[in-house]
Amino acid sequence: MGIGYLPLSSEGSRSSRRCRGMALCIFIVIFLQAVAHTVAFAQNHVLALSETEKDFIRTHPVIRVGIDPLFAPFESLDNLGNYVGIAPDYLALVSAKTGLSFEPAKGISYAEAQEKVLAHEIDLLPTLGWTPERESKFLLTELYYELKLALVVREENPVKSVSDSYGQPIAVQQETSNASFASDAPWSCVRTYKSEKDALLAVADGREAVMLGYLPTVLYSIRDLGLSNLRFITIDPGDDSGWHMGVRDDWPELRSILNKAFAAITLAERAEIQNRWIRVTDGGERQKLMRAAGAIVAILCVMLAFAFLHTHNQRKKTARHRQNELLLQETVRQRTEELRNQTRLAVEASSAKSAFLARMSHEIRTPLNAVIVLSEMLSTRDLPADALEEACNIKQAGNALLAIINEILDFSKIEAGKMEIVETDYALRSLLSDVESMIRPRLAGKPVDFVTAVDEDLPDMLRGDMTRVSQILLNLLSNAAKFTDEGTITLTVSGSRQEDGKITLSFEVADTGAGIKEEDMGKLFDSFSQVDPQKNRYIQGTGLGLAISRSLCQMMGGEISIRSAYGSGSAFTAVIPQTVLDGRHSSLHTDKGETALPNRGKRLIGFTAPAANILAVDDTQVNLKILKALLQPYKVNFDVCASGEEAVALAKRNPYDLIFMDHMMPGMDGVEATAAIRRQEGGKSVPIVALTASAISGMREMFLENGFSDYLSKPIDIARLDEIVATWIKEGLKVKAGD
Repeated sequence: MGIGYLPLSSEGSRSSRRCRGMALCIFIVIFLQAVAHTVAFAQNHVLALSETEKDFIRTHPVIRVGIDPLFAPFESLDNLGNYVGIAPDYLALVSAKTGLSFEPAKGISYAEAQEKVLAHEIDLLPTLGWTPERESKFLLTELYYELKLALVVREENPVKSVSDSYGQPIAVQQETSNASFASDAPWSCVRTYKSEKDALLAVADGREAVMLGYLPTVLYSIRDLGLSNLRFITIDPGDDSGWHMGVRDDWPELRSILNKAFAAITLAERAEIQNRWIRVTDGGERQKLMRAAGAIVAILCVMLAFAFLHTHNQRKKTARHRQNELLLQETVRQRTEELRNQTRLAVEASSAKSAFLARMSHEIRTPLNAVIVLSEMLSTRDLPADALEEACNIKQAGNALLAIINEILDFSKIEAGKMEIVETDYALRSLLSDVESMIRPRLAGKPVDFVTAVDEDLPDMLRGDMTRVSQILLNLLSNAAKFTDEGTITLTVSGSRQEDGKITLSFEVADTGAGIKEEDMGKLFDSFSQVDPQKNRYIQGTGLGLAISRSLCQMMGGEISIRSAYGSGSAFTAVIPQTVLDGRHSSLHTDKGETALPNRGKRLIGFTAPAANILAVDDTQVNLKILKALLQPYKVNFDVCASGEEAVALAKRNPYDLIFMDHMMPGMDGVEATAAIRRQEGGKSVPIVALTASAISGMREMFLENGFSDYLSKPIDIARLDEIVATWIKEGLKVKAGD
């Protein structure tokens, strides 16, 4: 049986031979590259280890690794708790080449991990930038990952180069080599954040102008956070900029093994890790990819030339593919624009919400200042019994309204992520005494006994946010007081000591009240909700107390649980970790084991200042009258005015020893008036205290940044007012009481 050939022209024959030759060359090149890669791969898995290094691997098969769980994409823990990232991928290659196994140490901070490496409790830190201090503490490997830095700004920021940003503040992640780099450069100051994501968000929402970070983590975080209003400028930090691995100082064999393993890792393996996490290529890599893509396209074209005789159909397919690509590009562009708009709207909504809360806080708290303070002043006068009772009722109603406002503001802070935990040293039993003294008046007139049981072995001196601990206890006890008409409310305080110098406190508030139905337990901690609303419709409250308490507990590393039987009562338990300062106990107990209450309610004036001149500025006349009445015991000389312009004029004519300045006023507000006074002769030294009815997060910092010496919230707390007078009136003007 013969073989038939189609007749070809000489030109067609030459074209066919060229196509076949090109295809053959391409296949040969690809085959040789694959063979070379396979040989290199096989060679790299056989390391030339010394007998000492082999003995080390046999003796120490498992290496304990200290990690930074918040350093994606270099290293982090995923949702399942797995150790993932660029550094773990390099360790996996080292493990395959050496037989070593790497075990991450979880549940500790990165700072603790460094200390444990120094103490030889952990063996290795995978992501260390070189510094002289680190070189003195650890055995640093050769550089296995090179880094570039990125200067990040908002799109509208005029900064075009690194030098343009000099003289401005710069945001960096704390405890990194970036912080050291930024400190040595001519930026005006360095502001540190817990993570690069926090610093990026600060630039994105306008709190910071410039941020310095590692280029890979910046790109990874921008993509992860979905930020679309940022751009970056690449910085080459110079030689030896990148990651080393830090080995404990008594294991030089491990450093030598790691260096040999890193040297055996191929460029292809490094590129695979890089593209898996970052997907960023430089110009050379892009050219290689383009050449590889061209080779693939050429092969496909040859195959298509031999496989298909009708190119018309292929052109149609290519046109459809191009049309789909354009459609996809347009879809991506629209989605990106939508994301930009959503981000802008979210920022605008957050700003509008903050402005609304600030305004409403001011507008409501200003008249409340008059209600609460005037009723308190009335209750101190010699009044008929019925008038005194009415004054007390007015004060109680004002305080109830103030509590509702404070709850809404606290919930807004928590929802916006702006609630801060501020730790201080405090005495536990003093805190419990304060809480008890505030709860007992709420039970007046009810046949309810209030019992406290405090474990006598508990340490007294602790460190934590005592304000938030008090707030949680007051919320739980207030709830019990609202829903208990008779019987007993019991506060039980116990704790368990931990080996790390901490104690887990347990506060149980049990009552004999109405209890909670089983079907209502699931919505107990919902915001703005009240269980059994028909039955409890006459009980005041926002429905935020328990939601706020649980959030505060969780922010401090604790939790709130509940057990209840409908009709028999409930028991809420708040578990809160605190730091133990020492083992001393307080003497705030009577012989009966009950908390002894300190003497409260009496205002003690330790001095007068008849030579002191004080100016009060407020656009509400009743607030000026209240402040004048509260300062009357000090016998000071008192001037008042109702506008910022008048305050500036009076301060220019008269040397005042203390100025109380209302924050929000029509015309020139308190901030503008303070700035004008500071510019006058002698104006820099006069203490100016802001009078504010705004209670949103960040107000204190705003006042201090704008030239105020201190601030006083409305409604005015008399003890806080006395503290301010004692602090800012000069000692030479004070006359001791009784002299």
